[in-house]
Amino acid sequence: MSIQEFFIVWKDIGLILYAILKAFLPLPSLEVVLVPIMMANPSHWFLYSLEGAIGTFIGGGIGYWLAHRYGRKVLSHMASQGDIDKGEELMKRYGVWAVFIGGITPIPDFLLAYLAGFTQMRFWLFALCDAFARLLRSLLVCYGLLKLGEAINIDWFGTVFSVIILAWLLLRWAKEKYRVYKQADI
Repeated sequence: MSIQEFFIVWKDIGLILYAILKAFLPLPSLEVVLVPIMMANPSHWFLYSLEGAIGTFIGGGIGYWLAHRYGRKVLSHMASQGDIDKGEELMKRYGVWAVFIGGITPIPDFLLAYLAGFTQMRFWLFALCDAFARLLRSLLVCYGLLKLGEAINIDWFGTVFSVIILAWLLLRWAKEKYRVYKQADI
């Protein structure tokens, strides 16, 4: 069974499981699974929103616990030291606002739980803010897809959007490789 077939067959359980793993591992955004499931059964948009939020909340708690227990070394395998330092500075400066803004935007939000954990943010504060932000994001995505699906050809739009994102990611990757290459030259 392929991964795509798994999520089609195990919709609800698969969505929750992916959301849990995605919240503390560097996996593609939840929308990778949420959008196809949502488009296959748009009438369940609210249920899918809740499942995505619950899964990412549980996964965020796991990431928080790992970082709280093991500290910075947990993140050192997933992000550069510079990125960790920047994230730590932002977390200390903005605290719960960093968690909220990171939870509703498409930045690599799996890092938020780790940053909150090793900067010793109070768990209940992290958990409440993270849960609210992730629920809000899931609701916005699912409701937006519900309305967009009624207004436009979502398959065409999704394909074009995916190609644009892929091109942007490849450009970022190439720029980073070029920057590293230039630094090695110096």
